[in-house]
Amino acid sequence: MSTRLIGRAIRLVLAAAAMLTLSGCWDEVDLQEVGYVTALGIDYVDGKYELYGEMIGFNTVAKTEGVQPAEGANTWTGRAEGKTLLVAFQQLMRSTQYQLSLDHLKSLVINERAIGMLDEVLDGLNRQRASRYTVWVFGTKEPFDKLFGADTIFNRSPLVSVLYSPKLIFEQDSSYLPLNMQMFIQQLDEPSYTTILPNISTNNVAWKQQQKSLNLYQLNGVYTFKNRHFNSYIEDTAINGLRWIQPKFSHSIVGFQVGDGRVSISVDKVKWKIKDGGGNPRRFRVELALRIHTIEIEGNHTSKEIEAATNQFVKNEVKKTFLAGLEKKADLLQLRLHLYRYHNAYWKKYASDDNWLPGADDVTIEVRSVLKNSGKYDLRD
Repeated sequence: MSTRLIGRAIRLVLAAAAMLTLSGCWDEVDLQEVGYVTALGIDYVDGKYELYGEMIGFNTVAKTEGVQPAEGANTWTGRAEGKTLLVAFQQLMRSTQYQLSLDHLKSLVINERAIGMLDEVLDGLNRQRASRYTVWVFGTKEPFDKLFGADTIFNRSPLVSVLYSPKLIFEQDSSYLPLNMQMFIQQLDEPSYTTILPNISTNNVAWKQQQKSLNLYQLNGVYTFKNRHFNSYIEDTAINGLRWIQPKFSHSIVGFQVGDGRVSISVDKVKWKIKDGGGNPRRFRVELALRIHTIEIEGNHTSKEIEAATNQFVKNEVKKTFLAGLEKKADLLQLRLHLYRYHNAYWKKYASDDNWLPGADDVTIEVRSVLKNSGKYDLRD
């Protein structure tokens, strides 16, 4: 091998060795210099956007087994305003003592006053490089200085809460289906779909710590949308039937009267579908099938009696929710969507207008429940 080739080979080896010594951290960011906003609250007052940002201390995010988070403030809330959403965010950055980042944004809460500006809000957020379609979306009626910074139980991280982890509650009680940004926008853009956005608030009467009331998150009530336009707000007490028609139902516990006693059941599976009523597209038959387990029984009852009482209870809840939606001009059972998908010609002729609603008597509800388990004790034959 010639001296020239040997020299070239040596230079290549030295260059490769030098490259291995590079750390690759030329774009390194010092976490101590960055403030990560984990939740955004958006309000609209007097022609201006009011923007609220919540940041969580890293000491409450890290999970070390057997070690409690450090005491003291673990959330910080900032406020700014501007004619546009990003101008308000710029104002918030000016008062922050760190570089402000949305790279770890996990939740977006829109006050009902800003819901009318929904297109502007979504456009302003989702144009940003840092935006994530995994962000949880909620509506609210509460002022953000009360909503943000809620308490936690066991001094756990604020990330273990309804605001940041709503699926934990849904798996236990499937009354409210949490929506992330992807599902929210997908439903808003789906023709004839009634989008149902959960309302988040705080409850300061349920839990205490050494006689001190705790301010904790809960979901109650929903906002409905048609074709990207806000439609109505419906109170929690009127929509108990929504849980039985959730697309990803997980679990629910209910109690009702059976004869002279009370019975409580656990429901762990629900299937439901919409069918045409008597071959007429204008008539609908909603069929539900439930798998139930008894967890409390007063008196002696047969499985058939409990199943029949369950069927009537669920039917009444779904019917009440359906009628409550009609009062608010909302199609909570997604009947118009059924026409759009399966009877498109009829939909084009009669139901393509966003103001279309089914009649109160156009729906028949049929429920069939199967009792799988009665606990340690057998039921009466």
